[in-house]
Amino acid sequence: MKYYITYCITHPEHTPTTATGLVEAPTRLNLDVRLARGVGKWKKRGYAVEIVKIACIDDLQSVVHD
Repeated sequence: MKYYITYCITHPEHTPTTATGLVEAPTRLNLDVRLARGVGKWKKRGYAVEIVKIACIDDLQSVVHD
């Protein structure tokens, strides 16, 4: 499944940024693991990351086609 992830990333020396990225994961549990790994990498670099919204593309497409 494909998910749109909206997140806010901040660093003490930079302006906060909100962005959206596409992540593929076979299950929601796998998605959570991938997000935790990615957030951990940013935190090691001194950034704060907040996941704002997670939207499954398959769910969005079914709403559009109904």
